[in-house]
Amino acid sequence: MTPITVTTRYGEIAVHLSGCSPDDAPGLLLLHANPGDHRDFDRIVPALGKTWAVAAIDWPGYGASTVIDPNTITVDALGDIAVQVSKSLTQHGFGSLTVIGNSVGGYAAVRLAERAPDLVRGLLLVQSAGFAPLNPVTRAVFQLIARPSVAQRFVVPHARLYLGSPRNEGVRPLFERAREVSGDPIRLAVYRSLWRSLDDPRVDLPAGSPLLPGLPVQIVWGRDDPTNPWLLNRRGITRALPGAPVVLLPTRHEPFAQAPELFLDAVREFLTGCAGMRR
Repeated sequence: MTPITVTTRYGEIAVHLSGCSPDDAPGLLLLHANPGDHRDFDRIVPALGKTWAVAAIDWPGYGASTVIDPNTITVDALGDIAVQVSKSLTQHGFGSLTVIGNSVGGYAAVRLAERAPDLVRGLLLVQSAGFAPLNPVTRAVFQLIARPSVAQRFVVPHARLYLGSPRNEGVRPLFERAREVSGDPIRLAVYRSLWRSLDDPRVDLPAGSPLLPGLPVQIVWGRDDPTNPWLLNRRGITRALPGAPVVLLPTRHEPFAQAPELFLDAVREFLTGCAGMRR
C-alpha cells in the first residue's frame, strides 16, 4: 500500500492507499481495532482493491503513525481522526466513503458518519465497540485493564482469546503484532488509553438511539468471540440501529483475517449496494 500522511493534533496519521484509482472507483475506508494497524485487513484488501479505491488508517502510535501524547488517544478521538482523514482524502480524488470499522474502529466509523455525513455512504461494523452495556461491572473492567501492570500482562493472552489459534495463517501476523505491544512503551500507553476511554459515557452508542437514520449499515459479528460476545451487544445494536441487517459468522473478533472468503461472501451484497450509490 502507498502511504500518505495526514497531520492531526494527535500525531501524523499514516493512510495506506491501494486498489483502484479514486477517480475511477468508489472509496473504501478501513478502520482497525486496538491494538493493530492497517495490515489487519491484508487478507481482504487484494479482493476489495479490484473494485474499490482503498484507504486504510493506522491509528496514532500504531503502524506507521506517530503520536504526540498517548493519553489523548481515546475512542472518541478516533472518530475525530477519521473525520480529518476522510476530509483529507477528498484532496486525493476520493468522494464519499463506505467504511469498514472493526472494534474501536467501528465506534469511530459511527462517529465519522454522525460528524461528517456528507463523507459517508455506508457503514460495515465488525464487532464494533460502543454497543455493549456500560455499567459498573464493565466500567470497572475497562479501568482495570488500563492499569499499567495489568495491561502489560493482558495484551497477549487477550489477543489469543479474541483472535483464536495463532496457527491460523490469517491471524498469526495479528497475534505477533499484539505481542510487540507489551514491550513498546508508546504503543502500550495508547493501548491503555483506549481501554480506559471505554469508560466514557459518550461511548455508549445506544444512549443516542436511534443512530444514523437513512444510512445503509450492516453488522457483522463473530459469534465465537469471547471478549465482545454477540449476546452482550445484541440489545444495544437493536436499539441503536433498528433494521440494520446482522450477519453472524463462526469466527472471533476479526473475521476478515480469520476467514476472509467467508467474510467477503457475507458482505459482498452490501458493499455492492454501497458502491452503486452516487458519489
